[in-house]
Amino acid sequence: MRLTKKLPALNVILFIATVGTTLIAGYFLSLPLARMGMFDKPWHGAIAFSLGVMGIIGSHELGHKLMADKRGIEASFPYFIPAPTFLGTFGAIIKMKTRPQDKNSLFDVGAAGPIGGFLVLLPVTALGIIWSTPITAEMLPEGTIALPDPLLFKAMGKLLLDIPEGTHLLLHPLAFAGWVGMLITMLNLMPVGVLDGGHITRALFGDRTLFRLSSVQVSSHRLVSLGGVLATALLGYWPMAILMLFFGTAGHPGPTNDNLPLSKGRKMIGVALFFLLVICAAPIRTLV
Repeated sequence: MRLTKKLPALNVILFIATVGTTLIAGYFLSLPLARMGMFDKPWHGAIAFSLGVMGIIGSHELGHKLMADKRGIEASFPYFIPAPTFLGTFGAIIKMKTRPQDKNSLFDVGAAGPIGGFLVLLPVTALGIIWSTPITAEMLPEGTIALPDPLLFKAMGKLLLDIPEGTHLLLHPLAFAGWVGMLITMLNLMPVGVLDGGHITRALFGDRTLFRLSSVQVSSHRLVSLGGVLATALLGYWPMAILMLFFGTAGHPGPTNDNLPLSKGRKMIGVALFFLLVICAAPIRTLV
């Protein structure tokens, strides 16, 4: 990436706004924890949450950008998306302005984001879990929400903390940032449209016309994308599934050279990324 290239004003403004919304989200998350003595002031937790979330998302998007530059693909700087929600953000996106040359380049750009984010997600989550506190149900602050456990989060909790039977883990804001990172990783790896998972499956399986319904061409990638939408809905993320349905099933432009085969090493990485999707999946269930 050419460091001399000037950052567009919109990207900078959105980045600053997202820092602000994640700080606000972290502050309100930290208020009851500060009252319990987990840290001196709620701003301490707010800063930890914002740094964790922005670090995970930023490394994810930086992975895309650096790989796009390496493969000679013109791509925008990341557009961070601020959100006045308890998460503080809807993530970030970059836009490829030119098509990848072949399936290998397409795969590399799609895979670099989740891999880059995962490398930061692991230490963020580990440190956050270590700073978290096992407490009994009676000690839980009023309004506490129980989160669905991704397999990765659950395994890290058992590995890093001795959680007594019958207690709950009151998450440090940094641990919650790790949980948010796993959620973002899972959703991005769904094999839908031009999401990261869509790039990866398009490179892995190509895109051929299967049949036509009236004037609509039904391709293999479009069917895979519909499967990803269904999986997202079954996990309980209906708003995201609806967005995927409207914006993620219109097809994929693919690389300029669709004939060069994907390397065997990349196919193995594709399997590993599917496994990453599974262990980061957090199905929403009825919680009491």
